[in-house]
Amino acid sequence: MKDFSVSRKNRQDFLSFLADSPLFASTGLLSTLSQKLFATATFKNVLVGGFLLAMIGVPQRLILAQGGETTRFVPVMTELKRPDFQLNDLDGSLHSIGEWDGRVLLIDFWASWCIPCRKEMPAFNELRAKYLGQDFEVIGVAADHAENVEKFLSEVQVDFPVLFGDVFKVMGISAGYGNNYGGLPFNVFIDRDGNVRYVQKPGEVTFEEAEEILKRLL
Repeated sequence: MKDFSVSRKNRQDFLSFLADSPLFASTGLLSTLSQKLFATATFKNVLVGGFLLAMIGVPQRLILAQGGETTRFVPVMTELKRPDFQLNDLDGSLHSIGEWDGRVLLIDFWASWCIPCRKEMPAFNELRAKYLGQDFEVIGVAADHAENVEKFLSEVQVDFPVLFGDVFKVMGISAGYGNNYGGLPFNVFIDRDGNVRYVQKPGEVTFEEAEEILKRLL
């Protein structure tokens, strides 16, 4: 592993490492904050706080199947109703996730600094296009500031609705949906009845993996 000593010379390498490493994404989500904090004593406390946030995990009622999966998605074995939340889009309109009730949903929690998140976007565009008109929708939920989301969307084609919010708020929402490793990307499938049915294990999701789950729910 690289030696990331607290020096300005290595700061950018450190941030890039976090952003490009799914298993360390729980600290990578703090990278947007660490630009200002890196040279201060506060940085260590914030970093420790990020690890603690990742360790909080999902509510105890959520139990996942263990072993035997052929996909990056894990089935939820106990009933978990979709938690409600409200976030803005880039036009400033406030949306509730309940607006899409009655459809199968793929909720994609992501951030602009997350390289695996960026790599997944074409697969989700393709999935949405292929199943257009079949009561299916992809909803992007960005843990980021408006200016970062806007810049990201100017660089990466995203064909589905995108909401965004403060990093800690969005990560709290994702925990309620089963994000028990505290990282990004995190994707979750909701059935037509509003039940959380499948949650993502760490790593990048492919089109084939997402389509396999979608076919089970349509």
